[in-house]
Amino acid sequence: MKNTLLAFIALPLIFACNPSKEAKMDFSQLTITMDTVMVDAKDEILFLIGDLMMSDLSPDKQFLYYFNSMNLTLEIVDLDKLEFVRRISYEEEGPDGVGRFPMQFQVLSGEQLFIGSFTHRGIFDQKGRRVKDLNFKIDEFIGEKVTPNYFEKTLKVHPKNPQKLISIWNDWGDAPNIFGIIDTQKKVFENLPIPAFDYLSEFRMIYADGGITRAVLGEDSQITLVNNKSILSNNIGSDVYIYDFETEKLNHMPTRHQSLPSRKSLKIPQIVESMPEFHEHNRKLGEDINFTAPVWDEENEIYYRFAYYMKNKEVDGVHQPAGAEVFLIALDKNFDLISETLLELYHKIPRRHFIKDGRIWIFENIDDEMAFVRLSVLNN
Repeated sequence: MKNTLLAFIALPLIFACNPSKEAKMDFSQLTITMDTVMVDAKDEILFLIGDLMMSDLSPDKQFLYYFNSMNLTLEIVDLDKLEFVRRISYEEEGPDGVGRFPMQFQVLSGEQLFIGSFTHRGIFDQKGRRVKDLNFKIDEFIGEKVTPNYFEKTLKVHPKNPQKLISIWNDWGDAPNIFGIIDTQKKVFENLPIPAFDYLSEFRMIYADGGITRAVLGEDSQITLVNNKSILSNNIGSDVYIYDFETEKLNHMPTRHQSLPSRKSLKIPQIVESMPEFHEHNRKLGEDINFTAPVWDEENEIYYRFAYYMKNKEVDGVHQPAGAEVFLIALDKNFDLISETLLELYHKIPRRHFIKDGRIWIFENIDDEMAFVRLSVLNN
C-alpha cells in the first residue's frame, strides 16, 4: 500500500494555562494540526494485535521495532520511508531462547534488544541470538527481597550498567507497588520505596468464583527512560516518580492541574463475585480519568501525555465502546504544567504513541493496515 495522507485538521485550543518560563514554546495561542499516514506493508501481513504494546524506537527514531510474542518474531518498520523493512524470527527455548509469551521489550544501542519473559530475560541481536543473559530468580536475591506474591510488571535495562534492570513489581492484593534495581550478576535487589503510589492498591479488583480467582483488574504502571532519568507513571494518577541515574535520587513529582483531576475518584470493591459486576466496575473505572505515560519532545524540551475519559453507549441494554474524550497535556522539563488542551476532533483512546520529528505519532489500525495519526503542536 502506498503512503497516503488522509487528513489535515486544525484543532483550536480549548484551554491553556499560563505558559511556563522553562519551555521554548509560547502556549498562549495554540493550534494543533493532525494528519494520518499509512505504512506500506510490502504485501506482508503485519502483526497489529495488541496495538504495538511490545514496541520501541531505534535511538535515531528512524525505525519502529515491535515484537510478536505469539510467534516470536520481530518486525521492523522504517518511519522515514513509512514502509515495512524485515521480519526476524527468535527461538522459544535453547541457548538463544526468549521464553514463551515475552512481555518485556526494549531497543538498546548497537542494534541490540532486551527481551524478557517470566522464564527468560536477556539481550539479543537482530539475528535471533542471545548476547547477554539477564535471567534471575527472586529467591536468589541477597539482602532485600521481593516476596513471591509479587510479579514483575515492567523491566528496563539500566542505561549505565547493562547487567542491571530497572523494575516495577505488582501485587494483586492491597500491597503497595515496589520499584527497585536488580543486579542480575550479583543477585542483589535495591528497593527504592514509592509510598506516594500507595493509592494504586485502591484500584485493584478480583473476580472470585467460589473462592477461586477468575479475573483480576489492576493499574497500568510504566517506566520511561529519558534524559538520563527513569520516569515512573501509571494510568490512575498524573503524579510521577523520577529516578536520576546521575544522582541516584528518587523524587515524587505531582502535577498541579487547572481543569483536570489529578487522579481517578471512583471507588471500587476489592472483590466481586460475578462477572457482570466485574465488567460494570471496569467500565465505570474507564469512564473516570485515565493517563498515559509521558513522552519527551527533545526539540522543544517538553513532555506530552494524554488524559482521556472512555465513552460508552447502551445498545439493546448492552454497553458498547463509543470513543473517548481526549486531552493533550504539556509539561516543562521540571514537570510543571504548561497547558491542557481538549482535542475536539480526536475521539479515540490514544494507543501506542511517541514523538518523532517534533510531532506526536499515535498508532492506528485502519482495516488491518498500520497507520499513524500525527499531531503537530503549533504556536501562533
